[in-house]
Amino acid sequence: MKKRDVCGAIVLLVYLMGVGLVTGPSLYQLLAGNLPEPRFELIPFADIAAVLNDPDSPGLGVAANIAGNAALLAPLGFLLPLFWRYFGRAKRTILFGFGVSLSIELIQLIAGGVTSVDDLLLNTAGAAVGFALAKLLLRACPRLAPKRQGGAQWAYPLACWVAVILLATVSDMLTLGLIW
Repeated sequence: MKKRDVCGAIVLLVYLMGVGLVTGPSLYQLLAGNLPEPRFELIPFADIAAVLNDPDSPGLGVAANIAGNAALLAPLGFLLPLFWRYFGRAKRTILFGFGVSLSIELIQLIAGGVTSVDDLLLNTAGAAVGFALAKLLLRACPRLAPKRQGGAQWAYPLACWVAVILLATVSDMLTLGLIW
């Protein structure tokens, strides 16, 4: 394991912990047992249209809903190609972003909340924009590009995301008194 891998894993872990805090149920909701009723929205662009057409729609408003979902995974798309050469291809980075977004939506479905295909689309688009920005930076400063690395580079980001999910699950179970 190289220093760059360790540094990348630490930065990614801190970022993904923030993603987990933003997208998971709040501590208050867990303690009060006040989890929202799960809602499953499979019609593409239905939530976006509802937010744009109805100023009183539930949620945080137009800017926070649309821009927030797009911006959520942009740092992921930016960081992956900066630290790991494996993610130097758009397809790999965007698919990883899609996988992270899909897991977030599935967790929200189980934990209570809105699971929307629009969130999945916007999150994935954000990862693609982050990737494009990273490629622009790497083109302008080629010395920042990761050098030849060993195999299984995809394992570092995957291990970070799995660790965040496991830590969040254990902390939620401790909070609810389900363990100990």
